[in-house]
Amino acid sequence: MSIWRLAVLIGAMALGNIAHADDPAGELQQLVDKASGHRMLLVGEVHGTTETPARVAELAAAMASTEQPLIVGLEIWRTEQAAIDRFLSSAGTDEDRQQLLAGPFWQRSYQDGRSSVAMAGLLESLRALALKAPVSVLAFDLDPKDKKGADSERDAQMAELLRLTLNAQPEARALVLAVNFHTRVQEGAPWDPDHRFMGFLLSEFRPYSIEIMGVSGSSWTCTGRTTDTCMARDMPANELQAGLQLGDEINARGHLGHWWLAQVSASPPARDALP
Repeated sequence: MSIWRLAVLIGAMALGNIAHADDPAGELQQLVDKASGHRMLLVGEVHGTTETPARVAELAAAMASTEQPLIVGLEIWRTEQAAIDRFLSSAGTDEDRQQLLAGPFWQRSYQDGRSSVAMAGLLESLRALALKAPVSVLAFDLDPKDKKGADSERDAQMAELLRLTLNAQPEARALVLAVNFHTRVQEGAPWDPDHRFMGFLLSEFRPYSIEIMGVSGSSWTCTGRTTDTCMARDMPANELQAGLQLGDEINARGHLGHWWLAQVSASPPARDALP
């Protein structure tokens, strides 16, 4: 079985049965219930794992409703929006997938984990889900050539596109996946009190913000700005304890809760899985 087919199978399983054997404590449903009173659920991740996009697929399936549109925001270049929309309305054939992955975001040399097999699998899960409920995908990141200024300006522009989209669909909810810096809802950063994270800039929507991260295992990440720093590497040693913790106050990491997964695995670039 190809890597791509495996990702699609994982996505299909997520849509078909939310109460997985690997979630015996019902943690997914606990998170869905906790976020039910919020218009937006922000999920912060470490890029490049198989498990977090799969969890987001499960969350989308649990949050989707025929009565209320769901917007799934992904940290993908907004220049890929037309290709994503085309894929979501397609039959999901091999040709459709190849067209999706032909875009510059997926084919770039700097593979930082956002254009992984797991992310492509998430889009396949959302395509299948959109057949049953009003679900759309919003690519809200900037193409690097369009970025200007400091990182705070990037947060501001990403927040602005999400704001405009939600204001244009006042009946919709949002599920947003981004790296765990952008999803912080605290005012200011520990290293810069003037920094405004995307999550904080979306306060008007009362987002519930949570990190999903592995205690052990591996992820596909870049540690520098050059392509030779991008690879699968082990998660750093830590003292985290696997489990779900949901709170109402901002924690030391700038979120309201966390979901530490016992084990995660690196997800390679989707372009390498094309037939």
